[in-house]
Amino acid sequence: MNVEVRSFNDVHQHARAIPGWSQHYDQLSPGSLNSSLRQVSTQTFQMFHEVLNRQVVQRGQCPPRRLCLAVSDMALEASSAGRSKPPLSRVVLLRNSEEFMLHAPQGLSLVAANVDFDRFIEMAELHLLPHQTALARGAAALAVNEATATRLKDTLYLILLQTRQQPANNAPTATLDKVMDEMLLNAFLDLFAAVGDPRTQTRCGSSVSSYMVRRSRELVEGNVCSPLSILDLCAQLRVSRRTLQASFQRVAGIGPLEYLRNLRLNAVRRRLGTTAAHELQVGDAAAEMGFFHLSHFARHYRELFGELPSDTLRADGRPTVAHAGHRGTLRSS
Repeated sequence: MNVEVRSFNDVHQHARAIPGWSQHYDQLSPGSLNSSLRQVSTQTFQMFHEVLNRQVVQRGQCPPRRLCLAVSDMALEASSAGRSKPPLSRVVLLRNSEEFMLHAPQGLSLVAANVDFDRFIEMAELHLLPHQTALARGAAALAVNEATATRLKDTLYLILLQTRQQPANNAPTATLDKVMDEMLLNAFLDLFAAVGDPRTQTRCGSSVSSYMVRRSRELVEGNVCSPLSILDLCAQLRVSRRTLQASFQRVAGIGPLEYLRNLRLNAVRRRLGTTAAHELQVGDAAAEMGFFHLSHFARHYRELFGELPSDTLRADGRPTVAHAGHRGTLRSS
């Protein structure tokens, strides 16, 4: 994973600092430019958040063989009719070296991301409806409601935020990259899925639902060293996320993400209960089951079990916090 945070007082330097993009920026409004750029990239995706205090025109071409989206924290078109904000938010889409020109207003705050185009289309054909996949192939922009735009931005900013946090000890870099890759792919899928007919529902028989849940559990329990994501499960079971979601709701009354996360939380609790504090730290036990950000892990653990993992009794009859070598571990979340 590559993470870079920079600031600029020259719009041309800012434009050249985003790798893979053939582009240039022209400053339109007068005054000294101040801008910031935060970038995160792995072998599978690229994200950046840029803020500019002056009006600029952004022109160029997006990277080849990529599906790119961008969403702003402010309306990109000023209202001249007295309306403060359009009812729909606009998500800009680019793909495969496509040319673009964006008139960015003064004070622009834009978050953008791109993924492999062919890989995403393969997923879209499994998880989305045909007209939604068609949008991914060719739409210049999507007009989505405020709730959809907010969910998208929240996910993108969460991925950027996680790059600032210190992961758990011994967390493999490749695994962390995969976690963020899955979050981003799900955000892309959710965006296009939100364009579909809300009356469309997935029907799934009870016997099929039971099989989906049982098989998902078997797959998760058979891959404890490399936890499977929801997209992994869908690929192995050859079903869409809607079908998997419907199966878990029918059988367990909760979604697959919560269900499978709870399985992993229970596995950590069993691990803690069979080891002494001096033998295994809480963070290492969490990392074994794919929890790499300890504050998130501690919050989910407390929500499920009513106590922090550091308060769970260990094999020696004492909680982790009672052990001198690990006092205070995960006390805050």
